[in-house]
Amino acid sequence: MAQEYKERIRENIDLKEFLASKGIVWSDKGSVPKTLCMFHDEKTPSFTLSRDLKRYRCFGCNESGDVFDFLMSYEKLSFPESIKQLSNYLSWDYDETSYIDDSERRKKSNIIASEVFEVNKLAQSYFYKQLTDQRSESSKKVIDYLAKRDISLSTISKHYIGYCPDGNLGSLFSYFQLNKINKRGVMKSNLLFKKDDGNDWVDFFRNRITIAILDEKSNIVGFSGRSINETQKSKYINSKDSDVFNKSQILYGLDRASETIKLKSQAIIVEGYFDCISGYEKGYLNLVAAMGTQLSSENFDKLKKLVTYSSDTGEIVFCFDNDSAGHKAALDTILKLRENIAINFKKADKKISVKVCFPSKGKDPDEIFRSNPLEWDDMISQSKNFIEFLMEFYSKEFLLGSNKDTYKFLDTILPFVVESCDENQQSFYLRKISKLTDLDYDLLNIEAKTSMKSKFRQNNKRINNDQIIKRVIFNPEKSQEKHFLALLLQNSELFDYVKDMEEFYFSDLHFRSVFNYWKKENKVIKRDDINDDLIFIYEELESYLDEGFVSDPDLSFEIELENVKTRLAIDFQKRKLNETAVRLKEEEEHTDKDKNIIASLMLEIVEITENIKNLERSEVN
Repeated sequence: MAQEYKERIRENIDLKEFLASKGIVWSDKGSVPKTLCMFHDEKTPSFTLSRDLKRYRCFGCNESGDVFDFLMSYEKLSFPESIKQLSNYLSWDYDETSYIDDSERRKKSNIIASEVFEVNKLAQSYFYKQLTDQRSESSKKVIDYLAKRDISLSTISKHYIGYCPDGNLGSLFSYFQLNKINKRGVMKSNLLFKKDDGNDWVDFFRNRITIAILDEKSNIVGFSGRSINETQKSKYINSKDSDVFNKSQILYGLDRASETIKLKSQAIIVEGYFDCISGYEKGYLNLVAAMGTQLSSENFDKLKKLVTYSSDTGEIVFCFDNDSAGHKAALDTILKLRENIAINFKKADKKISVKVCFPSKGKDPDEIFRSNPLEWDDMISQSKNFIEFLMEFYSKEFLLGSNKDTYKFLDTILPFVVESCDENQQSFYLRKISKLTDLDYDLLNIEAKTSMKSKFRQNNKRINNDQIIKRVIFNPEKSQEKHFLALLLQNSELFDYVKDMEEFYFSDLHFRSVFNYWKKENKVIKRDDINDDLIFIYEELESYLDEGFVSDPDLSFEIELENVKTRLAIDFQKRKLNETAVRLKEEEEHTDKDKNIIASLMLEIVEITENIKNLERSEVN
């Protein structure tokens, strides 16, 4: 409740107006409001606001935050006091006691978190001592294994690697008792569990190499344990979710990588912890690993903020193993993050590009870092935009062999192109799709710009992808185009009268493809000789003929064909009129209007309208 109310306040507070109400005077020179910082003395204004006027930052002393941070840092208010002041400012009613209760809950949660951090820190000390115990044969074997992976004692210490032996049940518990650690913290850490008989405590990570998981403040929030023999069921196990550990919210290595990610405006997500560790040792400090192969929405947004911290653009690269599992992991991750990627493109002021790359066969990033780091640089520089990866993946699945399904390919790919690309990128990928599918680029482009962006996204409502693509690639409402082709199919000798007609008169992708095929062959092609992808169009045309919709008893087929051709031209001009009207409206709404462009568009509208009138007058009744 308190968090929701806090977010409501934050969304409704204009920080510029709020601080102005406290006597702060803003300089409106430029696009970003500035003023003298109240946190330190200065002569040149360096205290600025974000574009949405929700956050502040001083480039002189690095103070930053939202309206709550300001009140608690500058005016030294508590959180409930801040809530009260801001509620009064907004003239909102609120229950003061609920925020006091919430504050107490947070205090208790913070105390428990501190206790778990202390337990985890002590556990890491235990794991490190066990790993470096030269008296233990099992520890020596683990050290030898790590040495083969070029992991030295220095690396072990630096990256919080350890070992939990399998010798004595509950030896970690004994270590906790010896150090008189807080019992509640031990229970909350989930580092121990009881055997089925309920008598003995057992180490959760027994007989495993341990890797400490740190949060962004370098607190140890949990561990991952790697198996050291093939009899163990899982290669890796992670700490169970606790008061401080939630794997969907944590990125391994972010505590070490965040500053480099900010500087490079690039984050690279790898699969394994040792991939990160080997990279760090070679100086590649912008690596993180997801807790599990898929990156969560929360972590995607976290990385987006980091890669655009010092730039308006950034790059997130997924690097998975080059096998079927790795390709599947990349695909699943992109599909899961589809909404986040689309929102980033549509609504964010700062843009990111999402890319995918794979090591050469038989290698993983850890091996590349250890054997040839230059190969890593080449691989990252050649990483592909995620849409290219999707096109390659799905073209193998839907465009090859006897199970070819162009419809399914478009159904899968086009939404990503429309949702996550600017105009230039759309053009680039639509041309690639055109070559892959033998479908006309111009129509793909028109449909991407109009049908999927305008007709099916009105009022921010979405319809399911299957419905979108069906309307894009085969729209049953386009009866004039169907009527025209049906006439020709029934009276193929009339084709010479219309073979020079412009293909862009067809707005339906498949109708246009049929007509282009006929133009290419210079005749109407019968069903038995048509491309398999277009058979269903012929079925539609034949059904239309069977229902007797073509024959007009008052007109010859020649006149009827000419009339339908005219109607197609009228429809095309109306589409142009609509597109031009939209462009005119957008231009008129610009703050820096270009009068010459507006005048040109208005003239174009007049000309198109006149064309439509002339075409309508030419139709034979």
